[in-house]
Amino acid sequence: MTASDSQPHVVLITCHDLGQHLGCYGVDAVETPNLDGLADSGVRFENAVATTPVCSPSRGSLLTGRYPQSNGLLGLTHSPWWWELDGGEATIPELLGDAGYETHLSGLQHVAPDADRLGFDHRHNPEKDAERTAELAGEIFADAADDQPVYAQLGFSETHRSFDREPDESDDVFVPGYLEDTAAMREDLARFQAEIEYLDEQVGALLDNLEAQGVREETVVVFAADHGIPYPGAKWWCRDPGVEIALLMDGPGPRFEAEDPVEAVISNVDVLPTLFDAAGVPIPDRVEGVSYRDFLSGASDEPPRDAAFTQYTNEGDECRGAVTADWTLVRNFGAGREIDYPVAADPTSRAPSQPPGSAPRPYAQLYDRAADPDNLDDVAEQRQTVVSALSNQVRAWMARVDDPLLRGGVRYPYGRRAVRDLHGADAE
Repeated sequence: MTASDSQPHVVLITCHDLGQHLGCYGVDAVETPNLDGLADSGVRFENAVATTPVCSPSRGSLLTGRYPQSNGLLGLTHSPWWWELDGGEATIPELLGDAGYETHLSGLQHVAPDADRLGFDHRHNPEKDAERTAELAGEIFADAADDQPVYAQLGFSETHRSFDREPDESDDVFVPGYLEDTAAMREDLARFQAEIEYLDEQVGALLDNLEAQGVREETVVVFAADHGIPYPGAKWWCRDPGVEIALLMDGPGPRFEAEDPVEAVISNVDVLPTLFDAAGVPIPDRVEGVSYRDFLSGASDEPPRDAAFTQYTNEGDECRGAVTADWTLVRNFGAGREIDYPVAADPTSRAPSQPPGSAPRPYAQLYDRAADPDNLDDVAEQRQTVVSALSNQVRAWMARVDDPLLRGGVRYPYGRRAVRDLHGADAE
């Protein structure tokens, strides 16, 4: 089948817990030829930032073009968190469906408890089998109507922590600088890298299936991780290792051809407007992200944003932040203790260990991204001018998105349910 004259097909590939742990992002120990090839043929965003270091709200930003505070999905959708998109929130499949696209979902989504909420025309492979998702990339286009553009969202559960595949013992292992280089850490990272290499194989099969259907050259392909890797100090944390993501785009036209990686900071809230601009679909007024189409095509020399904003909302451990080309600022709103990096915690632990008697976590933490990409050295005390300027930006952003932290605190779903239970099942 072929796309319509004015609208390309769109394929959005998502994965779990990958961060930027790919060969094309400088991690030479992992072999990812297919994703590296996608980066070479299209655009690799060097400084892509998730709105949050947690799966559901990050994916919610990707699908709505809106921040978690605005779309209501501030945390995970499953028990015991139970966050959901607000009722009036429209998603990419709904909006592209209204624009004439046939929309498909295969595999993982993790934005809504029920995938029907997201507005897809067709739902495939709820078992989330990776090889089946790669196959469906071809079948969807083989069965689609002629001259109707297709939106296919293909979600891989990999590389969420399970790590069932045995690593190649001859492979090198990359240990990030914020993790202590121990035997246990290396063994776990080797398994993680084996999962990444399996994911890369499936992405390669997926792209081959698009090619076999004759639609690869007229399809915008986006590959997006949801947040940082599943290790202490990364996932669940608003530090660079927690919010940095792989973001690759390829498709027809000069806007997706770049000889060099794009150094400008981009947020995953910007993916929707960029895609819609590329597809000739109007961007809804409610969208809070910005389009990078003109910047990618060379029509504009100035990147659309100079700071990407981040949030983490978990009871008693909230933070908000900003990432620029030079700095990462984290503003803490929940009690906690300072952590010494690199950490030697259990690799499967969600949180780094806190030394006995450690000082309270400061209200503001600042990291020099060029000098300290692992965010080991907090320089907030030495760079108060930078802290003040970035804090002003964070405060203004929080006001724009009506952040509940500015108006008395977050009402968590568990707490709301507990109050209803206290008053009885029929209570409001």
